[in-house]
Amino acid sequence: MSIAKKIKKQIIEEASANPEKYFPVKTLEGLGLTRQKCSNCSVMFWSVSKRDVCGDTSCVGTYTFINNTPAKKSMEFSETYILFKEFLSKRGYTPVDRFPIVARWRDDLDFNIASIIGFQPYITKGLVAPPAELLVIPQNCLRFPDIDNVGYTGRHGTNFVMIGQLAFKQPNEYDQAKYIKDLFEWFTNIMKIPKEELQVHEDAWIGGGDCGASLEFFSRGLELGNQVYMWYDMSEAEDIKDLKPLDLKVLDMGMGLERCCWFSKGSVNQYDATMPRVCNFLFEKTGLKPNWELYHKFLPYSGNLNLDEVENIDDAWAEVANHIGDISVEELKNEIDPIAGLYSLADHSKTLLYALSDGALPSNVKGGYNLRLVLRRALDFIYKYNWDVDLFELIKMQAEDVKELYPEFQKELTGIKKIIDHEIKKFHEHKIKIQNTVANLVKKNKKLSSEDFVKLYISEGITPEDIKKGYQDNKQKLEIPANFFTLVNQFFDDQKETTGKAKKNILLEHIEGLPETELLYYQDTFQEKGDFNILKEFEVSKKKYIVLDKTLFYPTGGGQACDSGKIGDKQVINVIKVGNVVLHQIK
Repeated sequence: MSIAKKIKKQIIEEASANPEKYFPVKTLEGLGLTRQKCSNCSVMFWSVSKRDVCGDTSCVGTYTFINNTPAKKSMEFSETYILFKEFLSKRGYTPVDRFPIVARWRDDLDFNIASIIGFQPYITKGLVAPPAELLVIPQNCLRFPDIDNVGYTGRHGTNFVMIGQLAFKQPNEYDQAKYIKDLFEWFTNIMKIPKEELQVHEDAWIGGGDCGASLEFFSRGLELGNQVYMWYDMSEAEDIKDLKPLDLKVLDMGMGLERCCWFSKGSVNQYDATMPRVCNFLFEKTGLKPNWELYHKFLPYSGNLNLDEVENIDDAWAEVANHIGDISVEELKNEIDPIAGLYSLADHSKTLLYALSDGALPSNVKGGYNLRLVLRRALDFIYKYNWDVDLFELIKMQAEDVKELYPEFQKELTGIKKIIDHEIKKFHEHKIKIQNTVANLVKKNKKLSSEDFVKLYISEGITPEDIKKGYQDNKQKLEIPANFFTLVNQFFDDQKETTGKAKKNILLEHIEGLPETELLYYQDTFQEKGDFNILKEFEVSKKKYIVLDKTLFYPTGGGQACDSGKIGDKQVINVIKVGNVVLHQIK
C-alpha cells in the first residue's frame, strides 16, 4: 500500500471513530440528517431517511435518476456554473477566473486536475495570499486514468469542469458549519433536490501534498460534489502521526459541473446532457441509429463497468447483460461499442479544445502523450466505423458552446486547426507504415499479452484496433485488453516515478546528514548578496553541485525557473530542492 493510500485510510478510520473532531456534526444533525453505516461497504454516511446502503453506485447497483431525476430545476452546461456563482456570491464568496489547464507551476502534474490545484502549493502553504478568503471558480480540468471508461459508463470523461467552493482561513475564523450549509442549500434550494434524496458520505482526500477528511454528496447513485476539509500538510509524512497542520485551514469543495447538469436533466448520460448540440450533430452526421430501448436498459448499470473498480471486466459485462436479459455479451457489446465511440468523440474533442487552447501539444513525451492518446483514440473510432466526421469541426462547435464560460477559446481556433490537420496527416501516414508489422504478427499467429499491446503501441504506435483488424482480416480471433489506455498511462507514470526516484536517491546519498537550508528568499525577495558558508561540494553524472547553509537562490519548481547568479566566481546554472536541502548546480 502506498503512503498516500495508507494515510487516507488512517484519516477515514480516525474520523469514523471521532466524527466531531473532523466534521460539523451538530450542523448535519440540525439539517435533519442522522449518522448511519452502510451494510455493504461499511462507510459512515448521513441521511434524512433510514437506509441500509450509502448511495454509492457500487452499493446501490444502478443510477435511478436517469429519466427520473428528483431535481426540480433543469440546468444547461454554462448555466450550472452561472447559477452556482450567483448563489455563492450572495453568501460572501468572490468569483475568480480559472487557472490555465496546463499546470506549469507544478513539477508533479502536466495538467490541472482539480479546482484546488491552482492554489497548491503556494497559497495552501501560506506563502502567497489567496485572491480572496472565500471564492468560487469554474476550473476546467483534464484527467486520463479513466480513458477506457469514456463513452461506456455515462459519467466518465477525460475533461470536466470542477466548480470550486474554496476557503482559506485562519484556524480561528474557519467556519465549517457555514460551508456545509452553503453547499447543502445549493442542492436543496437551487437544484431543488429534496433533502430526503441526499446522502452525505464520510471520506478523506489526498492530493498535492495536502490532505484532510471530506464529505461526499450523493443522490440516486451519483456523486455530485466532495467537500474536503484540507487541514494537513502530508508532503513529508509516512504515517498519520507525521501530518503537520497547515498554517491556513482550507476548504476544498470540488463539484462536477457536468454531473450537476446531467443530474438536473436526468438525461441518459452526461454527454447528452452537457454537449447536446455536438451529440445530436454526431448522430446525424454518422447516421448511427442506436437501439435506444436497449441503451436505456444498459445505462443504469453502466457504472458497474468502471475499470478502476471491477476485478474482471468480462464478468462485469456478463452481469450487465444478465440484468438486461435476453441478450448475450457479444450482442450487447456490438450495440454499445459504436455508441461509446460516438460519445468518446464528443468528450475527446472538448479535451483537445481545452488543452490546445492553453498551449499544450500532442507528442510522445510528458502530458503530450495523453493528448496524442485521446486524439488517436478519436481518429480510431472515425476510422473503425468509417464515419464522415471532421474532428476540427467538433472542436469548433465545442468552443462555441462554452463561450459563456471561456470566451478566450475563440481566439485560438486558427492555431488549433493547424495542429489537428498536422496530427491527422501523421495518423494516416502512420497507418500505412505499420501494415507490415501487423502482417508479420498475423503471419506468426502470435498470441499477445497485455504487455505486448502496450510495448507495440509505445515503440511503434500500433493500436490494439490496428492489430485486431489485421487478425480479423485473416480470420483469426484476438482479445484486446479492455483497459489498454489505462495500461499505457500506467507505463508512463511508472517510468516517470522510477526515473524521478532514481535521480532523487542518488542526490540524497550526497546530502545525507546535512542540515536544512535556510531559505532567505522568503524573508526578503529583493536581497541579492550575502556571506554564506559552503557545507559541501560534489559531482553526480558530470554535474557539479554546491550546498550552502543559507541561500537566496529560488529553486526550479512549479513552472517557475530558478534564480541565476554566482557563488563566488562560479556561475549557478540550476537550483533544485531535495528534501529540505537546496542544491546549486554550477557551470
